[in-house]
Amino acid sequence: MLNKLFRRSLAFKLTAIMTLVVVFTLGIAIGIYIYFEKDFARTSEQYQFSFINREFEELISYTSGKDHSIQPGHIIEKLGENASINFITIYDTNGKPVLSSVSGPQKSLSPDRLKQLEELSNNSSLTVSSKKTLDYIAPIKLRVSCQRCHTNGTTMGFIKISASHSAIYFHTYDMAKKFGFIFLSSLIIFALISVFASEFMVIKPLKDFVALIHKAELNNFLPRTIQTREDEIGEIEDNFNQMLSRITNLMATSVERERELVFVKEELKYKELLEKRSEQIERVNNELEGSVKELSMLYNFGQYIISTVDMNELLRIITTAIVDTLNYKECAILFKEDNLLRIVSAWGFEDNTRLIGIEFGLEEGISGAVASTGKPLLINDTSKESRYLHYKGQTRKEGSFLSIPLKYKNTVIGVLNVSNDMPGSLTKKDIDFLTAISAQIAVVIENARLYEQTKELSITDDLTGLFNRRHMRVILDKEWERSNRYHQPLSLLMIDLDLFKAYNDRFGHLKGDEALAIVSQIIKMNIRGIDVPIRYGGEEFLIILPDTPAAGALATAEKLRKAIADAFTENNTPMLTISLGAVSYPEQMFETIHEFLYASDVALYEAKRRGRNITVKYDGKSMQENNT
Repeated sequence: MLNKLFRRSLAFKLTAIMTLVVVFTLGIAIGIYIYFEKDFARTSEQYQFSFINREFEELISYTSGKDHSIQPGHIIEKLGENASINFITIYDTNGKPVLSSVSGPQKSLSPDRLKQLEELSNNSSLTVSSKKTLDYIAPIKLRVSCQRCHTNGTTMGFIKISASHSAIYFHTYDMAKKFGFIFLSSLIIFALISVFASEFMVIKPLKDFVALIHKAELNNFLPRTIQTREDEIGEIEDNFNQMLSRITNLMATSVERERELVFVKEELKYKELLEKRSEQIERVNNELEGSVKELSMLYNFGQYIISTVDMNELLRIITTAIVDTLNYKECAILFKEDNLLRIVSAWGFEDNTRLIGIEFGLEEGISGAVASTGKPLLINDTSKESRYLHYKGQTRKEGSFLSIPLKYKNTVIGVLNVSNDMPGSLTKKDIDFLTAISAQIAVVIENARLYEQTKELSITDDLTGLFNRRHMRVILDKEWERSNRYHQPLSLLMIDLDLFKAYNDRFGHLKGDEALAIVSQIIKMNIRGIDVPIRYGGEEFLIILPDTPAAGALATAEKLRKAIADAFTENNTPMLTISLGAVSYPEQMFETIHEFLYASDVALYEAKRRGRNITVKYDGKSMQENNT
């Protein structure tokens, strides 16, 4: 039920993503609280202790300033009313207990403790933690009014206030429960608001727009969308309304011209006049037919390019549709990235792949000029235009060339280029037509970029940038099926950082995270483009090696092992190493993909057992028995 709901409901997808972000933030807050819990409690209790000590000194000051009718026992009883305090003890200047809020003998302060108290600066205190209590010890300063009875030194003695850890942590636990309840309530309210907001702001307008498209498919071009939005949906609706208006006007013109045609044929009596009229009718029909074809292509193209949100597939659809459907010879799309233009898709050239990745500066060539000015540029004869760079010499020098800016919210995000073999074959009509479809192209490209960013966040690990374990199953299932279907070798490398806990304990968790990021970069730099690195969990990594037999997997493993050891070597001593388990299919046969993955784990544990910092190849059931 939930799977069906999330597949069909965009509102629930958006809500799920935002809720995951909030839950992740909650996890971080809980982790920070757990990590600093004792510090928070201890800081709170030290503040209470200092407040009680100040109250004690005020009571002493009151007693010495008036008379001695308030005895120390009454003072201790007054201070003991604080619920956080277990007991209070007063010592003389030699550290011997004078008075306590509990019965029974009390230990004297040790000479070391007295020495620590003597070394304290003014208004300072000493906090001592034991297994059960937290003790606060502070000197009782000698005031001017006290010098009638106390004449020696600067202190009259010491006060020790003791509290159990359970009392100390009670306040922080109470605050944490309240904070958790408030945060959970906010999360539920946030999720509900997100569902309703997504439904009314995104889903409902899209459903209304789709209903209008279905009416247009039934040749009902009169209804219009009520365009009140200024976002992407509003822009698409506005373009769709314009297209419907042009189709409606064209149909009305077509009907009117057909009536004129019938009238002219009835009125023609002579052959010469009939021939002239026939030529006029033919020309009108050709124009009308061209306009209908143009609008039909515009409508079909708009439907065609909104069929996918995958960026690579979308770019392929756009370039192939422009060449094959709109009858241009060549087409290329360039994306604007910082101060450069880079070709990301091409179709119709002798070798399309050679153009991919070619870059132009914003002041370089015709494409650069169009990206800089945001205005289309038509070149009737490229052989006579010095600014035409022939895609860095990869294409012919003669023909007609047109470059159109791709704008999203009045910002140039790229350039659309088309060309034909014959000089002068592109006209202002092509400029108008391609400018009309470039707005749709820019919108769907931006939507595809947003989709890819959201998809990438869900399948990659934040710390290392590698694929996460969730996405690993998708890739591994695909490669396993391909290996079985085409009888191609498939290898796995399971990697674990040796003694990583000791490394963390020695250098700290920040250095540990930095080490994981460095190891990930080393793995990326030492594998092929078709290999898939994955953060399997904690300090474990998995590398999927398609079309790779056992010898190639072992060579890759050794290269990684040496590179990582060299990267973490100090004074000729490796500070961090890795152990690797390698398994190859079909050299070793497995019934299921689970057995195949488990074999790599078995080989890794064998490498650990043999002393670490080595690569071990899986060799069958005997190795499983040893590790078992």
